[in-house]
Amino acid sequence: MSESLSNFDNQDNSNLVHEERPVLLKVLCILSWLGSGIQIFSSTLYSSFINETVKQEFFALLPNKEVVDMYEQLFILLDSTSIWYLILYIINVAVVHMMWNFKINGYYGYIFTQILILLVPFSVNPFSLSQFAVSSIFPIIFIFLYGLNMKLFKR
Repeated sequence: MSESLSNFDNQDNSNLVHEERPVLLKVLCILSWLGSGIQIFSSTLYSSFINETVKQEFFALLPNKEVVDMYEQLFILLDSTSIWYLILYIINVAVVHMMWNFKINGYYGYIFTQILILLVPFSVNPFSLSQFAVSSIFPIIFIFLYGLNMKLFKR
């Protein structure tokens, strides 16, 4: 019994394969999964529960016509994009999982998915460079930080 315990403590045992993930990769993946999960949850809730009746009741609570017009535009955007966000963030969960498992294709898939996520609002609204620039800040930071781990990724 004591021999098996001593073998367990042996760090040179070739039967034990231990790939340690860097802390940065762990933090990035967890934050990406959290953000994707929140977006999947909110897109699912919106698609499932917000209908014309709910919108009309909401509009009745608003103070004036300008605010109602603003929220009508927001609902048009949400109606047009929520299913796309749902699909893209599910894909995002998958590509982050690939990076968690050190797959280089996960990194490239992440970049492609983030670009599509950035372009979704412009399928409804006219393109605005300032809105695009502000929306790209976090994706660019995450792409750069994931890129710091590229040397660990395999094909």
